[in-house]
Order: sequence, then structure tokens, then C-alpha cells
Amino acid sequence: MSQSSAASRAFIGTEYLSQLIDLLAQQGISTAQLAQGTGLSGKTLASAQEFISPLQYHKVVENALALSGDPLLGLEHGKRMNISSHGFLGFAIMASDTLGQALSLAIRYARTRTLLADIRFIHDHDTAIIQINRLAAMPSTFSFVVQNIISTLVTIARFLTQNSEELTAVAKFTDAPVRPGSCYEGVLGIPVMFNQPHNQLCIPAWLLDTPVSTANTTARRMAEAECEKQLAELDRGQDLVTQIRRRLDRMDAFPTLTVMAKTLNSSPRTINRQLAQLNTTYQNIIDEARREQALHLLLETNTSVEDIAHQLGYNDPSNFGRAFRRWLGESPRAFRKRAREQYPAQPDE
Repeated sequence: MSQSSAASRAFIGTEYLSQLIDLLAQQGISTAQLAQGTGLSGKTLASAQEFISPLQYHKVVENALALSGDPLLGLEHGKRMNISSHGFLGFAIMASDTLGQALSLAIRYARTRTLLADIRFIHDHDTAIIQINRLAAMPSTFSFVVQNIISTLVTIARFLTQNSEELTAVAKFTDAPVRPGSCYEGVLGIPVMFNQPHNQLCIPAWLLDTPVSTANTTARRMAEAECEKQLAELDRGQDLVTQIRRRLDRMDAFPTLTVMAKTLNSSPRTINRQLAQLNTTYQNIIDEARREQALHLLLETNTSVEDIAHQLGYNDPSNFGRAFRRWLGESPRAFRKRAREQYPAQPDE
């Protein structure tokens, strides 16, 4: 793994931030202030023809949140983003035949726009669920990223279906609200739920068949081809966090750093140094993977808390309990009880 990882390579167009810059300019915040600590000039950031790295994007967002003092900035930014802001991905979305096809493309090629989240499309009976999982890199800006993705998807869905007054969807956030729920709903225009197991946008499945008025098969295929090129380039230099997470999924275990380093033909010291450049640690990645697996087992199986602890590599279940309280602020049993009271259907045996 070269130090020129995907997270430090410049491939995010500055036009992606133009609406955020305009939004903050209304508060008297300059591009020079947003660029502090990024190694970029305010002029570069304000240009629509430049490219920045995910690490630089992360720092710009950190600056924006600190300078604005607005914890809902991600929602406001997503609401103001035009489809054209997403480059070739935006063109592919706009040329799709149906809303379902557009959302599938948005999720397939999401990594060409962000390395901060893993986005998945889940079909659950009569509901289409877009789920946003945190990659361990850059956790301090993840709430902004989730808000931005959900708000952007709602904006895209409204534009494509031309039913801004009737869009039926629900946004779910794992965080507790930092403002009254009505503030979130005022920006998104849809119901919002908090303290949920996952960050999700839930849409009725029937909406996926809604035709898109700007559909154009030839244009979509050309845009998809460009997106494939970007994805291939990204995969050739994928960031170390993504490599580790993929290996954890395949191994179905939580190895020590020494063991993981061997699978990557690297050394623990090198991995620690490269992860530090991505603003994370190996332990953070392991914790996030364990958290996701714990949520899955607690919500979708009847496995006992003790057995879940052992599956996650905890010799003492009390250690799992302490870790879970650190993640979600309650015990595994309390979480499962609350989830089952909220969603009465029992998991399969």
C-alpha cells in the first residue's frame, strides 16, 4: 500500500463544495477560512476546475462545522446540491429510466464521490432502504456526511419524480437529535427518526418504478462508462481502511494488527502510520466492524448476548457490555428490548 492512498489523492472536484461555499458566504465565512489546514488556498477552493483529496474535503467540512456552529449543515448542503454537482454520476442518474435505476446507480458509484461512507441498497418487503454505514476513516465528520447523503438523495428523488409535495420517505439517524426534530423535518420535508440502529433513508418500493422524464439510454450508458473508469482508478489505489474492512468481512474474524499486517504484506508499524494519515486507528476499524456485527446479531437473530460476545472475540461478556455502552449508550439487552418493542416482529429462529 503506497502512501499515495486514495484518501490522499485529489479526485473530488471543487464544484462539489460550491453550494457549501455559497451557503457559508452568506454568514460571512470566506473560502480562505474554509481552506485553513488543508494546504489549499482560498482561491483554489473557490475554483470550479480544481480537484481535492478526501482528506482535504474532510478538513474543509471540519472547518465549516466549526465556523458555522450549525450541526445541521450537512442537511442544508445536500438540499442545495444540483445533480450536475455529481459529475458523470449526476448525468447517469438524470438519464436513468426509473427512480429505482437512478438510486441503484447513485449507490453503485457513490465511492467515486466519497470515501467516508459505505452505502447499501436493501429491499425489505415493500420498502427500499438506503443504508449508510461508517467507514472508520474520518469519524468526526460522519454526521455531516450522513446528513449530506440523505438530504442529497431526497433532493434527487424529488427532482427525478417531480413530486416534491408527495415524496413518501422516512429518514433514520443513529444519532440523538442536536436540534428539535422539526428542524430536521423542515429541511428534508419528510419524517425523521433518531437513535435508530442504522442511518437509513426508507422509501416505499412502489416509488422505484416511477419513470424519469429525462431518461436517455445512450447518455446513461456513456456516463456509466465514465463512472466505471473512475471506479477502476479508485480501486487500484483504494484506501487502507477499505482494504482492511473487506478482509475482515472475508475472514469473519477480528485478527490482531500483526495478523492483519501479514495478510496485507505489510508491517504493523507501516499500517499504523498509514492509518494515522487517514485519521483513524486499527482499533477504531475493529470496533466499528464489531459494532455492525453486534447490531446484526442483536436485531436479526435470537443469539444470546453471551454467545454474541464470544463471536465478537470477547472472552468476558462484561467487556462486550462495556464496549456496547460506549458505542450506543445502553446495554446490549436494553438495546435489543427497545428495538423489539419498537419493531414487534420477532427475528427468525
